[in-house]
Amino acid sequence: MLKNVHLKDLALIREADIDFDPGLNILTGETGAGKSIIIGSINIALGDKASKSFIRSGADFGLVELLFTSRDERVLSLLASNEIPAEDGTILISRKLTPDGSTTRINGTSVTLTTLRTLTSLMVDIHGQHDHQSLLNPARHLEIVDEFGRGTILPLKDAFHSCYQEYKSLRKTYQSFNQDPEELKKEMAFLEYELKEIEEAALKPGEDTLLEAEYKKLSGAERVTQGLMKLKSSLFDAADCAANRISDGMKELSSLTALDPDLKVFSDYLMDLDSISRDFGHELSHYIDSNAFNEERYQAVHQRLNEINRLKSKYGQDLSQIQDYYEKQAAHLRELQDYSAHKADLIKQMESVRSRVNQFASQLSDERKKAASSLEQQIIRNLQDLNFLDVSFQIHFEKADKIYEHGFDRVEFLISTNPGEPVRPLIKVASGGELSRIMLAIKSSTASSDQIGTMIFDEIDTGISGRTAQKVAEKLGTLSREHQLICITHLPQIAAMADTHFSIEKSVRDGSTISGIRKLNRPDSIIELARLLSGSEITESTLQNAEEMKLSARRLKDSVRS
Repeated sequence: MLKNVHLKDLALIREADIDFDPGLNILTGETGAGKSIIIGSINIALGDKASKSFIRSGADFGLVELLFTSRDERVLSLLASNEIPAEDGTILISRKLTPDGSTTRINGTSVTLTTLRTLTSLMVDIHGQHDHQSLLNPARHLEIVDEFGRGTILPLKDAFHSCYQEYKSLRKTYQSFNQDPEELKKEMAFLEYELKEIEEAALKPGEDTLLEAEYKKLSGAERVTQGLMKLKSSLFDAADCAANRISDGMKELSSLTALDPDLKVFSDYLMDLDSISRDFGHELSHYIDSNAFNEERYQAVHQRLNEINRLKSKYGQDLSQIQDYYEKQAAHLRELQDYSAHKADLIKQMESVRSRVNQFASQLSDERKKAASSLEQQIIRNLQDLNFLDVSFQIHFEKADKIYEHGFDRVEFLISTNPGEPVRPLIKVASGGELSRIMLAIKSSTASSDQIGTMIFDEIDTGISGRTAQKVAEKLGTLSREHQLICITHLPQIAAMADTHFSIEKSVRDGSTISGIRKLNRPDSIIELARLLSGSEITESTLQNAEEMKLSARRLKDSVRS
């Protein structure tokens, strides 16, 4: 149920709070007083497009908030799936408009407009002139039948839809298998070529890393060898090399030590140096011999790395990705090689699922026809209650050429409002005023199965007056037993039926035109009814007439509700 509407700085409204009650809530007011602003604001909060021109002149932003309470499991489940808290079933929808756009929150959590519209479609059903026009679309007629028979239809519809989606998936797979034989051969040949190329490469895990390290070392081997050879030559091979100089020094010290024994310590140093020098020379020669640049190995490593990098450019960034690609393509090749068997198996699966789809579609159609038969009679009764005295109404079924996502039923509402005239589609018969009454008849017929708690009627009184207006009022009163209704009207017959009555008034304050709304007590409601009856001049007789209308409406509602 919609508990409260809070508006701030929207069009002519500075700020307003509207506390709605259960039952029939009626909004009345002079033309241009701001009734459309309230409905427009509610529509924005429900997810309609919002224009910055809707912000009141001089204000930085506009705000509309709707406060709901709901125990509907569908609503609470949707909130939970979007991680939106909803304590005690309280739901606050807030839409803030700025010149740059809008922000939307549900219980303080920012949401997309898609989420907002999905949620509010489960809580509010709004009917304006545009919504009445939707009755002209036969696709809407099927939805109405399904909603009316939801107890038996929706489980079948869910089972059908699941089966239908499975069939679509199998069919899509089948179409991908249904290749031209020549194209199939080309694809298999290409796959075989790729697999052979990878197989012949005989790649080993981590091989590229080891080869890159070896290639780096081989690339510098020639330069290292040249440097070490030059060092060896300068230390050991030249006539005046360091080794020869040390040897000459040892000879000289040996002769001098005979003359001065204290020089033996220097002789010992040179002997140690000579020993270290010879060891160094042997090690250096061994390293040069063992690590000499190998041109053949260098070229082999270089060629292998080129081959690996070429495969990486085609099949993956590293060897593991190349292996994954190989396994995927090998599996695909096996599928193609087994093409006939796979195709036959797929056809068998499709036939089995298609049989179940047809079975569910037939069961769904049967249940729809049962529901339509009952709905048809209820709509006729409600149309007669709404002053369509000689009306004929049929729910026409036609089988589509093929099964689609809702089954194979094409449904259209046919009507005749004049005796002797054949039933024809609504679009060829109904006027705008008649459409609003037909919509009301349908909503009255589906009230017990409709899970939506709040219905808003705008322009329900278009093109009607007199006895017809009274009939519409009575039907709204009956419908309000099971739903919260919010209705804007210009007709006293409808306004008299209100459980809660609001007046929308326009005034000038501080040089600005503003709209306001107030809840009327019974005396004020009588005065407002008198205004609707007589216009600006309210007389004692119109007040008495208004009082009688109010009493009559109360008696009618009491008799219906008892």
